[in-house]
Amino acid sequence: MSIPLTVFVVDDDEAVRDAIDGMLRLLGYSVRSFASVEAFLECSVAASAGCVLVDVRMPGMGGVELCRELRRRQISLPTIFMTGHADEMSQRRVSDVQVTAVLQKPFSAGQLVDVVNRSLSGFA
Repeated sequence: MSIPLTVFVVDDDEAVRDAIDGMLRLLGYSVRSFASVEAFLECSVAASAGCVLVDVRMPGMGGVELCRELRRRQISLPTIFMTGHADEMSQRRVSDVQVTAVLQKPFSAGQLVDVVNRSLSGFA
């Protein structure tokens, strides 16, 4: 019996979170959405299979901190960063952790589906 694949969406912007969640659900993905990294970390993801789609910059913890915390907890979920800030500082911070992809906001539905599919392909 296999564990169902879930796309975890973590973004503090409710409109972005709802749009991504709705689009992925329409395409048949199982989705769980969270308004913060802290809320995501409170859920039980250790037994989950799937990927995390997370904003790099949010109040409190952001995507980089999430990657570090997942590694510390020995949870291996492919991670996709979303960012509207492609400046040099963000690039350096992102390069410090392993991520599957970085999506520059705004991104197209096609770009999103492509990186989600690539992230989930390791579970097939």
